[in-house]
Amino acid sequence: MQHFSIGATARMTQIPAHTLRKWESRHGIAVPVRTNTGRRVYTEEQLELLRLIKLLTANGHALSQLADQEIDALRALAALHQSEPQRTKVRSLTLIGPSVSRLLHGNPMIESRYGGEAAEWLRESGKVGTDAVVIESPTLGDDIVEFAQEIRQRVPLVIVVYAFAARAKLSRLGDAGITAIQGPANDQDVLVRLEGVDDAPREAKESPRRFSTMELARIARLNPRLQCECPNHIAKLLMDISAFERYSRECAGSSPADTALHRQLGDISAAARRLFEDALIAVAEADGLQISLRD
Repeated sequence: MQHFSIGATARMTQIPAHTLRKWESRHGIAVPVRTNTGRRVYTEEQLELLRLIKLLTANGHALSQLADQEIDALRALAALHQSEPQRTKVRSLTLIGPSVSRLLHGNPMIESRYGGEAAEWLRESGKVGTDAVVIESPTLGDDIVEFAQEIRQRVPLVIVVYAFAARAKLSRLGDAGITAIQGPANDQDVLVRLEGVDDAPREAKESPRRFSTMELARIARLNPRLQCECPNHIAKLLMDISAFERYSRECAGSSPADTALHRQLGDISAAARRLFEDALIAVAEADGLQISLRD
């Protein structure tokens, strides 16, 4: 019998790992087997059970009522629904936020774009008449979470793109059937979620490196004028992150779950690299260091 780690399970079911833990501890849902080292592992049947519960909660069923049901009963209940909301064809989409509003240019499903902050849009309009909404917010405050939850009551699919968020806020979104993506997001990130398939084949989310390895090594050896040695430390971190990003992209998985995991690691590393590249540019300007960016 094949077993899956909590990370692979979260990715394959599109249920955040912290939500899986909460469902386990509070409701006894899909209690996993523990390895000798204490790691959670899930069976294929538990993955199906989790997908069913996610589908049914998205269709308005209370989690507390589903927790005690056998999987056959969940299958029968799910059969009453014609299709999963996440797989319903999206015909119209609203994009809210400075970055996400620039996605999917030329796509006919885009009904409206708002390039300001989500909080501003909420104050100015707050009305949604589309099948899906993508909301961008650097952080997840109570106002954004509550807004997303309220929209989810009227819209089949809500996606929130964030930079930083507390685990509790992500848990609230997951419990409401809202998909959260740690940005920056690209066209494919959104399209994959609109189709409701996060393990669909896609090209690696890569972006050009702004520093060569030789330039990073040079910066790591410089003597900055700042009281700290932030440029040196960031350059060293960037070399490690870039190397791990390449390793993750090149690592061949022994199974679809393993491949998905390494793809996720590559995406996370790329996002971290971009952030630290921004940080290095900022501290170099503050210190007056001359640095060379790639063309």
